[in-house]
Amino acid sequence: MKKTLRTAIAAVSATALLASLAACGGETAQSDEKELTVSWYYSSDGGDTIERAIALYKEQNPDVTINEVHTSFEQMNKNAALTLQADDAPDVALYNQGTSSVGNLASQGVISDLSEYAEEYGWDEILPESIQTIAKYKADDGGIMSADGDWYGVPINGEFTLAYYNADMFEENGIAIPTTFEELESAMQQFVDKGITPVAFEGNETASQHLWYQLALSKADRQWVEDYQSYEHDVDFTGEPFTYAANKFAEWVEKGYLPNNSGGLVAEDMITQFCAGEYPIMFSGSWWFGRVNQDGDFKAAYSVFPGNENLNTGGTGKLWVVPETSQHKDLAADFLNFLLSEDVQNMLATEAGLPFNSSDDYSLESLPDALKNPNGTFDDMQEETKEFNNVFKTLLENDAISLYPDWPSAGMYNSLNSALQGLINGNSTPEEATAEIQAAYEEGKADLGL
Repeated sequence: MKKTLRTAIAAVSATALLASLAACGGETAQSDEKELTVSWYYSSDGGDTIERAIALYKEQNPDVTINEVHTSFEQMNKNAALTLQADDAPDVALYNQGTSSVGNLASQGVISDLSEYAEEYGWDEILPESIQTIAKYKADDGGIMSADGDWYGVPINGEFTLAYYNADMFEENGIAIPTTFEELESAMQQFVDKGITPVAFEGNETASQHLWYQLALSKADRQWVEDYQSYEHDVDFTGEPFTYAANKFAEWVEKGYLPNNSGGLVAEDMITQFCAGEYPIMFSGSWWFGRVNQDGDFKAAYSVFPGNENLNTGGTGKLWVVPETSQHKDLAADFLNFLLSEDVQNMLATEAGLPFNSSDDYSLESLPDALKNPNGTFDDMQEETKEFNNVFKTLLENDAISLYPDWPSAGMYNSLNSALQGLINGNSTPEEATAEIQAAYEEGKADLGL
């Protein structure tokens, strides 16, 4: 998993790189002042990983002053364009992935093209192609996310959806944890036959649309993903991926694999019920790893969604961007490269942060003191974090990350949930649900002028 950076990384001071990268600075006049303002979604629990990374960067670059700006997802989601163009805009900021977010700002000229930095630092060698796609956008074509676009963001870790299993419930009921799709359906039916609804679920946030997309991906190929996500070619909503996903989803509802009240539930309901031991299976995101291990009073097991080892729902964490107005672009790029360095990536690995460039022998003991979690939150979970990181590593090795179903346009999120709630509640047929999804997709495409 580890790849070698082509240029100096964390231990080299920012100063040594500024001269060689001066040409990458963009049109905004660049300052010689060694000062950097960093904005990110801050975690106030005392264990924020970026705050720890900044502490190490300052140790290694004592001549650089870093100003921290703590923000939130909600603030940036509402005000990103204003924030990143203000007189006091940060030099580097964390923002949401996708065409409607980073892509939109790229099309407006708000954020900088980082392609020269990507080549200079070798980010194109560190990140798998499917991950690079999430960082690339066509600014002149409405900001569409595309493998053929330019680098407008830098991801430092991943995320993906997977199957969580309550291994104790499986053992108590004499059912084997599945490794194939056929075994998954067999296990769910065995639980139903015992009077147990197998899957913790919700229909108001992301679980339903992620399951629908996983089912579609199981009948798709990489070109289908490119076409759906980047409008590279027209997609056929009567084709097998879409029809299979809607029909299989409806079948699972009818067979009782999914709770019949899940259309009215939210993610907090789902994770609370799973951690309480009420359901043996949960299909959801890597972001629940800590919660499952901390709140669940059972042995948990994890796997890629069975059958989706080659194409799987997932992406990156939020993207780091550099506003076009920044006068410290070279220094900002150096900091982003530092976030991809082995030390920082190893820190993420010890906390199930799904890094892209960690060493194979990472450990808590090998971390620089500045990067160690003061709360010790994951100290007793190192065996579990390694297992979890290895699931993600398998997907990276297969270049299987296939993004999220709502990313093509801003309206997709609500339309997917609406259509799939119709299937959960029995108010829609698979054909009607697919037609509703197609209408939202085509509207988003038209909004981009395509």
